[in-house]
Amino acid sequence: MKNAHSDSRCRHTLVTFDTKGERLEWDSLGDQVMGGKSDGKLVNSAEGVGLFHGTVRLDNGGGFASVKADLPEPFDAAYYTGIELLARGDGKTYKVGLRNSADRRSIVYQHAFTPGTEDWSRIRLPFSDFTPTWRGKTVTDAGPLDTRNLASVSLFVSGRQAGEFKLIMQDWRLFRS
Repeated sequence: MKNAHSDSRCRHTLVTFDTKGERLEWDSLGDQVMGGKSDGKLVNSAEGVGLFHGTVRLDNGGGFASVKADLPEPFDAAYYTGIELLARGDGKTYKVGLRNSADRRSIVYQHAFTPGTEDWSRIRLPFSDFTPTWRGKTVTDAGPLDTRNLASVSLFVSGRQAGEFKLIMQDWRLFRS
């Protein structure tokens, strides 16, 4: 298990969009699993930022788009308080998701944020505020996120926020308070 504190190469970065870094492979996961027609993808730009974009459609019971990436190996972030990123959005609310398993059927811990539309917003997502969910519903009997064993990361636009979406992000860094 990789420990963020002891690995100086990735000491403070969980996800990078920089062309020189170890970028993750992002898979699109949308409401097609339930008959919807939304789409979304995350691309890394030459400028070193990530662009999550697509269209949320409400047809056929749809209403969300997401992307997921497995970490190269489980990651120990227990030494840290949460994730910080710079983002610029479009007025929509997004969610970062964390899992303790690479299995898409496992509980995903989510934290919502709404970045500014004009300037970069500094987004801080404390691990203690991540909510356990299963298929978009809160799981009331799940324990807190195990930060010693982060296995995958994801991004969501949900809540039936129909239309095109565009979220621009810089690297996700771990922070301590």
